[in-house]
Amino acid sequence: MPSAIVGKSATATLSGQNQNIETVHHIVASILGRAGCDKCGRLALLRVEFLGDPGPDLQKQGVISLHTEGF
Repeated sequence: MPSAIVGKSATATLSGQNQNIETVHHIVASILGRAGCDKCGRLALLRVEFLGDPGPDLQKQGVISLHTEGF
């Protein structure tokens, strides 16, 4: 009898400081490994959201990143 497909998901919020492509690759590989075999983790959806630096007016109020959509 075939095994049932079990959905798994992971969300990682990364610091915008000291980030490079190698660290991002390592994080994605680590998450895939947690989903099962680290050689065959199957990725069905990868959604990447980029945060922008806020303007100087918001930075003065302590805002460290800003995500906007549709405006």
